[in-house]
Amino acid sequence: MSRDDAWFERLYERNRPMLRAYCIRRVGSDDVQDVMSQVFAVAWRRRDDVPPEDRELPWLYGVARRVLGHHWRSAGRARRLAQKAGVRVVDSSPGPEVVAAATAEQALVREAMATLRQSDREVLMLSAWEGLTHAEIADVIGCSLSAADKRVARAKERLADRYAQLDAAAPAEPSEPRSMKSSLVRVRRGGGAA
Repeated sequence: MSRDDAWFERLYERNRPMLRAYCIRRVGSDDVQDVMSQVFAVAWRRRDDVPPEDRELPWLYGVARRVLGHHWRSAGRARRLAQKAGVRVVDSSPGPEVVAAATAEQALVREAMATLRQSDREVLMLSAWEGLTHAEIADVIGCSLSAADKRVARAKERLADRYAQLDAAAPAEPSEPRSMKSSLVRVRRGGGAA
């Protein structure tokens, strides 16, 4: 099969929606286009290394993972440099596509996920959000299938433990309508008006 412009356009169209969702969940809408451009630039440059269609998305996730790592390191260096120069750094808030529905259980899961190591979060997100098999996860993170199986299992155990700890420590919520609960949360955090 010829790896020409038409091949690349098909690769892009087939994988763009899933890759965009993968990137948005990690960097938000402000930087997603830049990250995706870099990922597809790598795919074009390394077009002879792109696996067959049934394995190309996990390969692209692996490329995206490395591009995102570089992106985060660069952003960290820029923040440190700005702080040294005395410039006030303003973080942009994530777009609405990053903010999940605000239920107590989802908030608890997000909080439990945030306490995990980055490597645990990554394999859980690849499994749950991206819907990858353990074999595909192994391709993305660059390990054996056996190691991916173990990493996913251990990450799930750690998440379950953290969730149970946080759930046990959470105050009991009164059985009020959802709108009342969200207004109570706002008041507890120091603001009455939205």
